[in-house]
Amino acid sequence: MENATNVIAFDAITDKKAEVYSGYIEHARDTRLGTMLRDLVENVEACRRGVGSRRRALFLIGASGSGKSFALRHHFSRIPEFQPWKNEFGETVRPLLSIEAPKPCTTKDFAMAILDAIGVPSKAKMTEGQLFATVKAQLRERGIIYLHVDEAQHLLRHSSSRAILDLQDRLKSLMQIEDWPLHTIYSGMPELAELLTGDQQLANRSMVMRFIPLSLPGDKASIAQVLADIVEGKCGLNLTDELRTDDFLGRLCAANSGCYGKIIEAVQAACFLVMHKGKGTVDRRAFAHNYQRDSGCLPSDNVFTAARWSEIDPGNALADLATAGKGGK
Repeated sequence: MENATNVIAFDAITDKKAEVYSGYIEHARDTRLGTMLRDLVENVEACRRGVGSRRRALFLIGASGSGKSFALRHHFSRIPEFQPWKNEFGETVRPLLSIEAPKPCTTKDFAMAILDAIGVPSKAKMTEGQLFATVKAQLRERGIIYLHVDEAQHLLRHSSSRAILDLQDRLKSLMQIEDWPLHTIYSGMPELAELLTGDQQLANRSMVMRFIPLSLPGDKASIAQVLADIVEGKCGLNLTDELRTDDFLGRLCAANSGCYGKIIEAVQAACFLVMHKGKGTVDRRAFAHNYQRDSGCLPSDNVFTAARWSEIDPGNALADLATAGKGGK
C-alpha cells in the first residue's frame, strides 16, 4: 500500500511539473516582441502588394537562459499567420519553419540544415550556390514565409572578415528571393551581433531586440511576480516572508546572472524539491541546495547563503578547482 501511495504521489508531482513547465510567464518585453513579430507579418502583406519595407529580418540577442527561445515559441503559437493550414489540394502548408543552427555550421551546413528540416535530401557534392538555390526554390514551393534560426551564433563558425562577409551575403540573399516575401528571425547569443556590424546593408534590413539581464531595484517587481506566480499560483505552495525581501530577490537575480529564463527555472526547481520532500512551504534552503548541486560551488560561495553574496560571480563557481589543477601540473 505504501508503494502504491508513493507511485501516486510521484505521478502527481510529474503531472504538476508538466503543467508548470508548459506555462508561460510574461515579461514587460513581451509586448515589444509581439509588436515586432506583428510588424513582420504586416510587412509580408505589404511586400505582396509591392510596398513592403526592406527590413525583413529580426534578431533576438541575449545570453543563454535569458528566455529567447521560450518567448518565441510562445508568441509563434499565438500568431494566426504562423499556423499550419490546408491548401486547395488538402495539403498542409506550414508558413513557419523553425530550425536550430548546427554546430559547427558553415554556410553549406546552414543550407543543408534548412533542406533537412523541410524534408528535402541534399548531396554533399552540391556546391554552396546549388544548395541555396534549392533552399530558395523549396521555401517558395512549400509556402514557407517565415524562417526562424535558433542558436544562430553557430553560423559564425569562422571569425575571419571574409567568412563573415560571405555569411552576411547569404542571409541578405534569403530576403531577396524573387516574388517571395521570406522574412527571417535569428535568435542567439551576444556574439550574433557581429553579423550586424561592418555590413550596413544587413543592418538596414533588420530589426534588433536585446534580451537585457534583469537587475535590482529596477526589476524587483518582475522577479517578485515570478516567485508568486510559480510558488503560490502554479504549485499551490507557500512562500516564507524572507523570500519576499529585497535581499532574497537580489540573491535570486544574481545567482542566475539576471537571466529571466534561468530565474524561472530556479524557482520551479525549488518548488519541485519541496514537493518531493512532502513539504508545503518554499524557503531559502531549497534554493541554496539546488544552487550548490547545480554549480558545484564551495559553501562559502553559495549566493543564497553567503554574507557578501553581491561580490560572488556565479561563473566562477569552480574557479578554485581550475586553480588547483594548474598548480598540480
